[in-house]
Amino acid sequence: MIRIQRFIEDLKQRQWLDTIELPEWQMQRARYIRPGEYEYEQAYENEDVQADKTMQSLNPLNSVHGTTYFLSKTVEIPADWHDQAVGLIFEAGGEGLLKVNGTPYHGLDRNHRYVPLPNSRVGTAPLLEIELYDPIPEPHDPLNRQAVIQPPIQGIRAALVRVNSPLQSLMYSITVLAESLRALPEKAMKRTRLVRDIHQVMDKMYNEPERWSEAVWVQHLEEWLTQSVQEEDPEEYRDGFMHLVGQSHIDIAWLWPVRETVRKSSRTFSTMCTLMDEYPEFVYSQSQPQLYAFVKQHYPELYERIKARIAEGRWELVGGMWVEPDLNIPSGESLVRQILYGQNFYQEEFGKRSNIEWLPDTFGYCASLPQLLKLADIPYFMTTKLNWNDTNVFPYDLFHWVGIDGTSVLAYLNHGVNEHTRPKDVDEHWQSYKQKDVHPEQMLLYGHGDGGGGVTNEMVAFAERSHFMVGQPISKFSTAGAFFEEILNNNPKLPKWHGDLYLELHRGTYTTHARNKRSNRKAEVLYREAEIWGQFAGVEEAQAKNELDEGWKLIMLNQFHDIIPGTSIPEVYVTSVEEYTKVFTLGTSVTEGSLGSIEERVATDGFEGLPYIVFNSLGWERGEVVTITGDEKLSDLAAFDHQGNRLASDLEANGDVLTLSVYVPTIPAFGYTTLWLRQAPDANLPTLKQDESFPSVWETDFYTLEFNDVGEITRWYDKSIQREWLKPGDKANELQFFHDRPTYWDAWDIDPRFESQRAGAAELISREVVQRGVTQDILRFHWKLNDSEIHQDINLYRHQRRVDFKTKVNWAESHKLLKVAFPVDLVSAKAAYEIPFGALERPTHNNTSWEQAQFEVCGHRWADISEGNSGVSLLNDCKYGYDIKDQTIRLSLLRAPKWPDEHADQGEHEFTYSLLPHQGDWREAGVVRHAMELNHPVRVVASERHAGTLPAEHSWVHFHSEHVILDTIKASEDGTGTVLRFYESSGGRETVQVQWADARIQTSVVNLLEDEIMPLACHEGKFELTFKPYEIQTVKLVSAD
Repeated sequence: MIRIQRFIEDLKQRQWLDTIELPEWQMQRARYIRPGEYEYEQAYENEDVQADKTMQSLNPLNSVHGTTYFLSKTVEIPADWHDQAVGLIFEAGGEGLLKVNGTPYHGLDRNHRYVPLPNSRVGTAPLLEIELYDPIPEPHDPLNRQAVIQPPIQGIRAALVRVNSPLQSLMYSITVLAESLRALPEKAMKRTRLVRDIHQVMDKMYNEPERWSEAVWVQHLEEWLTQSVQEEDPEEYRDGFMHLVGQSHIDIAWLWPVRETVRKSSRTFSTMCTLMDEYPEFVYSQSQPQLYAFVKQHYPELYERIKARIAEGRWELVGGMWVEPDLNIPSGESLVRQILYGQNFYQEEFGKRSNIEWLPDTFGYCASLPQLLKLADIPYFMTTKLNWNDTNVFPYDLFHWVGIDGTSVLAYLNHGVNEHTRPKDVDEHWQSYKQKDVHPEQMLLYGHGDGGGGVTNEMVAFAERSHFMVGQPISKFSTAGAFFEEILNNNPKLPKWHGDLYLELHRGTYTTHARNKRSNRKAEVLYREAEIWGQFAGVEEAQAKNELDEGWKLIMLNQFHDIIPGTSIPEVYVTSVEEYTKVFTLGTSVTEGSLGSIEERVATDGFEGLPYIVFNSLGWERGEVVTITGDEKLSDLAAFDHQGNRLASDLEANGDVLTLSVYVPTIPAFGYTTLWLRQAPDANLPTLKQDESFPSVWETDFYTLEFNDVGEITRWYDKSIQREWLKPGDKANELQFFHDRPTYWDAWDIDPRFESQRAGAAELISREVVQRGVTQDILRFHWKLNDSEIHQDINLYRHQRRVDFKTKVNWAESHKLLKVAFPVDLVSAKAAYEIPFGALERPTHNNTSWEQAQFEVCGHRWADISEGNSGVSLLNDCKYGYDIKDQTIRLSLLRAPKWPDEHADQGEHEFTYSLLPHQGDWREAGVVRHAMELNHPVRVVASERHAGTLPAEHSWVHFHSEHVILDTIKASEDGTGTVLRFYESSGGRETVQVQWADARIQTSVVNLLEDEIMPLACHEGKFELTFKPYEIQTVKLVSAD
């Protein structure tokens, strides 16, 4: 085989018949700012980079990282080359886009060094323009030193070549055959005979080297070798079939910013279009509508070429979501919007949708996803990431994935991504395939990725020669759709996997870059409220929807699986902060406009005083403490409801600013109530901070709490349930501080040995009583933790059992993990965690390696551990990383990785977690509602006394349910009505009734894409829905007018 490899190298050296070096080009240096905007080294009028016609040598270049070069040259193709294959060789490093005659034509990088330039497409004197980027290298990894730091571009070689096409074809054929023979046993007769045949071809060519450029002679040798292979290993007798699917995994951001992904898309997509011109059988698959939107906006001519290929059927749309998002952190409604916006884009732009969810690289998959996919007419799911498990080998490659509601989708775990079409790749792929015994067809995803690039000429050439892959399955150009359709047609008996697809790796992504995660949660809350109040207010829907659409697309962009997990470079998070600022500006504008419109219509002149309207966006009546700030005038005022009843209130003074806390006992579901502040002779004086020392025991109507000398809770007695929640010696609200030094992926992983690596303990600096009142008690603590400081208010309410721990941290750590722990005296083998549109139970023990691997898991707004008749929930307003083992509930608060962002999580943080002891289990205790109340505080709008058409208290929707949540009220995508989305939250069955304010509506059940499934009976605005466990239902309301 050594001789054969040497022969292949000789063929490679002789594949060019002629070469014309292109050492000089017009060149201009620039700094890329954002798509379409550059800062040029020299200021030319109208930024015309062609203004300087001076030709410059490209060697040496002595580049600087981060520089963009604009190269331009008109080349004359010799007349005697015109009827032959001609190409451009471009060897530089970096990443570039070649335009030919002004049109994006081909990407250039270390994997794409050859570009075909056929006369029929480029002409005889094409203008070549190259935008070449010398990338900023990924940051240094101080912990594990795994970063690959590429040097700057030293020089560039560019040349025109005349291709010896027959010789190149023979080179590819022998390369494929030789590599496939290496996979056979050394003494196999098939290998022996075919090695002999290659040697015969080799000997003939070495004996007559002058004939290497003789096309007919070389073609005859390849045809003879083809016949030999066919006789030895006929394709029709081979076992198995490999669907070769060309694709490119393009991270929206990771070790590069989003703005660079715009250019990466142009390079990748232009290369694929040119390959399709060159190879008629080549087909391509690409995910992420966001990428298409980038190209549409910035490269319209290229976009039209893509549209033509999609219409032709050679460019396959996969991945129905707007981006390939994280599937742990986004809310259920966010995942709906990912699908809704993604599929609508495909439909509007290309006249078709994708039926394959394409998520190769996401860090685990929530157990509600199968139902979401099926409700969007997406029956197929593909990933590769579970092969990264660090503990257990995932048992299946092809299986039915069953979600928490019983819905299943056909799922495929691909061997890898960014693969090649070499026989070695095909062989490894096929050997790894676990379900070949029941379905002997597999899919191989070839094409360079992560940073794009896609398929190469060599990959296509190898795929065309799959008949030379002796001993391998038949391999052909194919699509993902064809692969899944064959499974559907053959209907093999496949295994089932129930629950989530937990990735046994990257557990730190639930916590890293906490501010980014907080922005996501707050944005999801804001946009839910903006849509609800917009529908009730009846404001200008078209304008509001356009603004919310713009905001939603930014929210979805930042849910990409390397942004929201916290695993990108610093610039990504600088941009993310700017984008979230815009998200909040747009959402707040719509929300305040809607609430203002409602406020103007509320009759507030029924009582004397200053009216305030309190809005509740949740589907049940609730009582809450609201706060109103002002000056000393507040000290003379008391609060009254719309029936004239005085409301409990406390007044706190902080300098010249007074804060009035008012308990409003009944705020209608999906509605509001009004309170008035007016003078009262016995209005409360400000509650002063207590002068006495902080008591070691604190009593409320619900609890007795005892504290130790460092501010931790050592006793938590529940008066109503009459039980202790802590065992003697246990400490609740313990801030646990660990060294966190993962061995490879710093921002991604939590060190599995963190538990045995305590890094110190919090030192109590001060504690004080801020308020002891009729609405709430507030206890304030200040700790120092290593180089960080923690300030916390514990809010103990008079009206509810939930206890809030409102926390601010100035974080200044390196490779540390901060958790808060609540050990509870309960016996339960399972704990429950909220996931998108539902909940999932997980073991609290470590009996098997599967449980041991789940030492950190994702939960949304709550997690709970309960025994037969009582339990404890830990709620939060922006955290996601939980662990509940041995009856201790812990929530991960902050991490401090240094790669790929050395400043990740440094600085100020603000968050709230809450403890909710309860009777019954989490279902009976209404934990979902309590968690939603924490995350959706009521809104208080100051008003003035005026007449109005709306009463002082009002509800737009009368909704009766126990566990079904009406989560979304939004304008329909077609602008003809209102869409309501419900989900059953407890894993039970329930029938609910909804009374809409407009009695003239017509109702229908629709899917997540808002396509009608069936009509829904409705009488005078009232309709009924029946739910199965964790079922999601969507209803569209259209006014009969």
